[in-house]
Amino acid sequence: MVAFGVQYNGASMASVIGPLDFAERTEELGYRSYFVPELETLPTLDAFTLLASVAQRTSHMRLGTGVAVLPFHTPYQIAKIAASIDVLSGGRMVLGVGTGGVYNGDFAVEGVRVEDRRGITDERLALVRRLLSETDVTHHGTFHDMEHMTLEPRSVQQPHLPIWTGAMWNGGFARRPLERTARWADGFHPNGMTPEGYAEGRAVIEEMAASHGRDPAAFEWSCNMYLCMGQTRDDAYREVQAAMRQRFGEDAWEIDPSTLPLGTPADCIETLEAFVDAGVTHFVINALCTPEALLPTYERFAVEVMPRFGV
Repeated sequence: MVAFGVQYNGASMASVIGPLDFAERTEELGYRSYFVPELETLPTLDAFTLLASVAQRTSHMRLGTGVAVLPFHTPYQIAKIAASIDVLSGGRMVLGVGTGGVYNGDFAVEGVRVEDRRGITDERLALVRRLLSETDVTHHGTFHDMEHMTLEPRSVQQPHLPIWTGAMWNGGFARRPLERTARWADGFHPNGMTPEGYAEGRAVIEEMAASHGRDPAAFEWSCNMYLCMGQTRDDAYREVQAAMRQRFGEDAWEIDPSTLPLGTPADCIETLEAFVDAGVTHFVINALCTPEALLPTYERFAVEVMPRFGV
């Protein structure tokens, strides 16, 4: 069964619909999850505060960070916040985490050295998992020390709320985020890859997970997927390029058109089917178009594309 969720994108979306109204509308349309990225220095709401609010305006959507930057949060702090949202939502929280690095200015604001982010993320992710799943946790590491800590309240989801890890595609996935996923996460939530790239990443994670004594069949396989619908693939791709420049300014990056659904509903279905064949079971849709076209795109996608996947 394939599930579709949405990603709320701050200033771009807020000019046409507020985040809580957007959550209500997309839940009505049949989307199964609502994800929020953590972008410290952009004009966006705090991801966790927004998710706690969305929890009160929705009834069954899963609520996730897509993704939170783990170097910006102490392990106990982020575990406590995630567990609290899980309680407030009746067991719907997904803690998506990553190393960050897209906006290096965020690291300066948070007082974290960019070159330390991978080591910090490894230690914190292992510790967050323990805090969410164990009691009486003792840890002595490079960045953190704690004695006999038990996180309360416990999450509604047991044995713990799910942890997903993000990863950036750059002609391939680096081995370290795949290893991180295999050892400590419950789901994989990358972006920017081709279907072939996703299949390769999933295969490596499954092999690594088995070597660590974990069951690959228990993992969830998600991805963050930009979307633009139009009369043709070329028309849609031109709109994507313009929207990237508008949304990210000088930080905008070039997108490979083979990594996202573009064009007519039939075009989008063809691309998504390739990703399903590669192993994706949960798409978090991130519409990339002019602000006035954002909500109509989500509505059209729900009516003309999602039913093809049994939604």
